[in-house]
Amino acid sequence: MKHRLPPPNSLVVFEAAARLGSYTAAARELGITLAAVSRHVDRIESHLGAAVFKPQGRGRVLTLAGKDLHDAVTVGLEHIASAVARIRPPSQGRSLTIAAPLAFASLWLVPRMVAFRRQYPDIKFRFITADADLDPGEEGLALAVRYGHGNWPHLNVTPLLQPHVFPVCTPEFLQACEGLDSIDALLTQTLLDRETEDSFGIGWNTWLSRVGVSPHQVQNRITFNSYEIVLRAALAGHGVALGVDVLVEDLLQQGLLVAPLRDKVRWQEAYYLVSPRHASLSPELSLFSDWILGQAQQARTPP
Repeated sequence: MKHRLPPPNSLVVFEAAARLGSYTAAARELGITLAAVSRHVDRIESHLGAAVFKPQGRGRVLTLAGKDLHDAVTVGLEHIASAVARIRPPSQGRSLTIAAPLAFASLWLVPRMVAFRRQYPDIKFRFITADADLDPGEEGLALAVRYGHGNWPHLNVTPLLQPHVFPVCTPEFLQACEGLDSIDALLTQTLLDRETEDSFGIGWNTWLSRVGVSPHQVQNRITFNSYEIVLRAALAGHGVALGVDVLVEDLLQQGLLVAPLRDKVRWQEAYYLVSPRHASLSPELSLFSDWILGQAQQARTPP
């Protein structure tokens, strides 16, 4: 059997890459590097003497040989997985993987996870976070929190939280300013900003334009490549940041940050709970989905 089959580990990697249509998504799901996925596929192709994938667009598709092998591997691995599920004792526990923007996970989701973990202590979590937008349809994920316009036809989309954005700083910084009570006064302060208003889309240029002020009037600005670092800089007293209400709510309640102005802008983009349109959620993911939607409903009315 050893000589008749490709390496078993390579078959598992091949199955993931074929199912997800992406080496990158397979690497993320399996917790290995992209180079490792490529090596495993090379081993299979070397054993077969035929290519199993060919490039197409941003991903990869199976060749005829690859489809033949994938059908057989899927049946075989499913058969093995079913046997393991019957044999393995229930105490092995359950698990789920959640993807979310870094700032959202750090400032909103993780602090609220204590209640869920107390209710379901046997469920193990794996978080995938990034400042860049994560599309579960491309990343091979079953469930994710995504920020944006919500128009993703290939996904199931459920509104979660609608941000309102306003200036924030520490109480000490506000006291030292002696009169940060207007937009004109704001323009004379150091503004803490994202380097680019990319998929996250929250930055001073847009906010100032929305309140009728030219961004060119800003006298001093410090930029960072992460919104979470922008808030860390504000907490350290370096200047005034834009606070997203759903993310800074706890910091405001704790008195670590204050909102010196009444000006508040309702952002067009929002946070959504998304999943691939034709994917089914596991019982664990369904529990989590119901829980996070309940938490969002308690926080404020969905968009």
